[in-house]
Amino acid sequence: MKAREIMTQQVISIHDEATVEDAARMLARNRISGLPVVNAASMLVGLVSEHDLIAKAGRLVGEIMTRGVITIGPETEVEQIQHLLTHQRIRRVPVVEEGKVVGIVSRSDLVRQIAMRWVCGICGESLHGLDAPSACPSCKAGTSAFVHDVVPPGM
Repeated sequence: MKAREIMTQQVISIHDEATVEDAARMLARNRISGLPVVNAASMLVGLVSEHDLIAKAGRLVGEIMTRGVITIGPETEVEQIQHLLTHQRIRRVPVVEEGKVVGIVSRSDLVRQIAMRWVCGICGESLHGLDAPSACPSCKAGTSAFVHDVVPPGM
Protein backbone atom coordinates (compact mmCIF):
# COMPACT_ATOMS: atom_id res chain seq x y z
CA MET A 1 0.00 0.00 0.00
CA LYS A 2 1.24 3.47 -0.89
CA ALA A 3 1.06 6.92 0.72
CA ARG A 4 -1.34 8.17 -1.97
CA GLU A 5 -3.86 5.53 -0.84
CA ILE A 6 -4.02 6.60 2.81
CA MET A 7 -2.94 10.27 2.82
CA THR A 8 -5.23 13.14 3.65
CA GLN A 9 -5.52 15.02 0.37
CA GLN A 10 -7.26 18.16 1.60
CA VAL A 11 -4.21 19.52 3.39
CA ILE A 12 -4.60 22.60 5.55
CA SER A 13 -1.43 24.65 5.25
CA ILE A 14 -0.30 28.11 6.28
CA HIS A 15 2.00 30.72 4.73
CA ASP A 16 5.33 31.49 6.36
CA GLU A 17 4.33 35.17 6.58
CA ALA A 18 1.17 34.40 8.61
CA THR A 19 1.12 35.37 12.27
CA VAL A 20 1.61 32.90 15.10
CA GLU A 21 -1.92 33.75 16.24
CA ASP A 22 -3.29 32.77 12.81
CA ALA A 23 -1.50 29.42 13.09
CA ALA A 24 -2.91 28.85 16.58
CA ARG A 25 -6.43 29.62 15.34
CA MET A 26 -6.06 27.22 12.40
CA LEU A 27 -4.83 24.42 14.64
CA ALA A 28 -7.60 24.95 17.17
CA ARG A 29 -10.38 25.44 14.58
CA ASN A 30 -9.43 22.30 12.66
CA ARG A 31 -8.51 20.22 15.71
CA ILE A 32 -5.09 19.32 14.34
CA SER A 33 -1.66 19.51 15.93
CA GLY A 34 0.52 20.64 13.03
CA LEU A 35 0.48 22.42 9.68
CA PRO A 36 2.75 22.40 6.64
CA VAL A 37 4.19 25.87 6.03
CA VAL A 38 4.43 27.11 2.44
CA ASN A 39 5.99 30.18 0.85
CA ALA A 40 4.48 32.59 -1.70
CA ALA A 41 5.23 30.06 -4.48
CA SER A 42 3.30 27.34 -2.55
CA MET A 43 6.53 25.41 -1.92
CA LEU A 44 6.96 23.57 1.38
CA VAL A 45 9.37 25.46 3.64
CA GLY A 46 8.61 23.99 7.06
CA LEU A 47 6.10 22.66 9.54
CA VAL A 48 4.54 24.42 12.51
CA SER A 49 3.20 22.40 15.42
CA GLU A 50 1.61 23.01 18.79
CA HIS A 51 5.06 22.52 20.29
CA ASP A 52 6.50 25.30 18.10
CA LEU A 53 3.69 27.64 19.16
CA ILE A 54 4.18 27.14 22.87
CA ALA A 55 7.96 26.62 23.01
CA LYS A 56 9.34 29.22 20.61
CA ALA A 57 9.17 33.01 20.50
CA GLY A 58 8.31 34.88 17.32
CA ARG A 59 5.61 36.90 15.64
CA LEU A 60 5.47 35.13 12.26
CA VAL A 61 5.12 31.43 11.47
CA GLY A 62 8.37 31.54 9.49
CA GLU A 63 10.23 32.56 12.65
CA ILE A 64 9.08 29.61 14.78
CA MET A 65 8.45 26.80 12.29
CA THR A 66 10.53 23.66 12.12
CA ARG A 67 12.75 23.66 9.03
CA GLY A 68 14.27 20.69 7.26
CA VAL A 69 11.03 18.73 7.39
CA ILE A 70 11.08 15.03 6.56
CA THR A 71 8.87 14.43 3.52
CA ILE A 72 7.72 11.49 1.43
CA GLY A 73 6.40 11.01 -2.10
CA PRO A 74 2.99 9.62 -3.07
CA GLU A 75 4.55 6.25 -3.96
CA THR A 76 6.21 5.72 -0.57
CA GLU A 77 5.21 2.38 0.95
CA VAL A 78 3.15 2.42 4.15
CA GLU A 79 5.78 0.31 5.92
CA GLN A 80 8.37 3.04 5.26
CA ILE A 81 5.97 5.66 6.61
CA GLN A 82 5.38 3.62 9.77
CA HIS A 83 9.13 3.35 10.23
CA LEU A 84 9.61 7.11 9.76
CA LEU A 85 6.86 8.10 12.19
CA THR A 86 8.05 5.75 14.90
CA HIS A 87 11.83 6.01 14.57
CA GLN A 88 11.95 9.75 13.92
CA ARG A 89 9.30 10.33 16.61
CA ILE A 90 7.18 12.55 14.39
CA ARG A 91 3.40 12.73 14.21
CA ARG A 92 2.92 13.59 10.57
CA VAL A 93 4.81 13.63 7.30
CA PRO A 94 3.94 15.82 4.30
CA VAL A 95 3.55 14.12 0.94
CA VAL A 96 5.38 16.25 -1.61
CA GLU A 97 5.66 16.32 -5.41
CA GLU A 98 8.01 18.82 -7.05
CA GLY A 99 8.28 20.74 -3.77
CA LYS A 100 4.53 21.20 -3.33
CA VAL A 101 2.39 19.54 -0.69
CA VAL A 102 -0.10 17.10 -2.25
CA GLY A 103 -1.08 15.32 0.95
CA ILE A 104 -0.13 14.51 4.50
CA VAL A 105 0.06 11.22 6.39
CA SER A 106 -0.39 11.30 10.14
CA ARG A 107 -0.39 8.64 12.79
CA SER A 108 -4.18 8.76 12.77
CA ASP A 109 -4.21 7.92 9.03
CA LEU A 110 -2.20 4.78 9.81
CA VAL A 111 -4.48 3.85 12.69
CA ARG A 112 -7.53 4.33 10.45
CA GLN A 113 -5.95 2.07 7.84
CA ILE A 114 -5.48 -0.65 10.45
CA ALA A 115 -9.10 -0.28 11.58
CA MET A 116 -10.62 -0.43 8.08
CA ARG A 117 -12.17 -3.62 6.86
CA TRP A 118 -14.10 -5.03 3.93
CA VAL A 119 -17.18 -7.13 4.70
CA CYS A 120 -18.58 -9.59 2.17
CA GLY A 121 -22.29 -8.85 1.75
CA ILE A 122 -22.97 -12.48 0.89
CA CYS A 123 -21.31 -14.50 3.66
CA GLY A 124 -20.14 -11.83 6.13
CA GLU A 125 -16.41 -12.62 5.80
CA SER A 126 -14.32 -9.69 7.11
CA LEU A 127 -10.94 -8.69 5.61
CA HIS A 128 -8.71 -5.80 6.68
CA GLY A 129 -7.10 -3.20 4.40
CA LEU A 130 -7.95 -0.24 2.22
CA ASP A 131 -7.98 -2.12 -1.09
CA ALA A 132 -11.05 -4.13 -2.02
CA PRO A 133 -10.32 -7.86 -2.14
CA SER A 134 -10.53 -9.43 -5.60
CA ALA A 135 -12.66 -12.28 -4.24
CA CYS A 136 -14.01 -13.50 -0.93
CA PRO A 137 -11.85 -16.34 0.41
CA SER A 138 -14.94 -18.04 1.92
CA CYS A 139 -17.69 -17.82 -0.68
CA LYS A 140 -15.63 -16.65 -3.70
CA ALA A 141 -17.92 -13.64 -4.33
CA GLY A 142 -16.31 -10.90 -6.44
CA THR A 143 -15.22 -7.40 -5.46
CA SER A 144 -18.72 -5.97 -5.94
CA ALA A 145 -20.00 -8.03 -2.98
CA PHE A 146 -17.75 -6.20 -0.51
CA VAL A 147 -18.77 -3.21 1.59
CA HIS A 148 -16.13 -0.93 3.15
CA ASP A 149 -16.53 -0.67 6.91
CA VAL A 150 -14.67 0.57 9.97
CA VAL A 151 -14.13 -1.85 12.81
CA PRO A 152 -16.29 -0.69 15.74
CA PRO A 153 -14.63 -0.06 19.11
CA GLY A 154 -14.19 -3.19 21.20
CA MET A 155 -14.01 -5.53 18.19
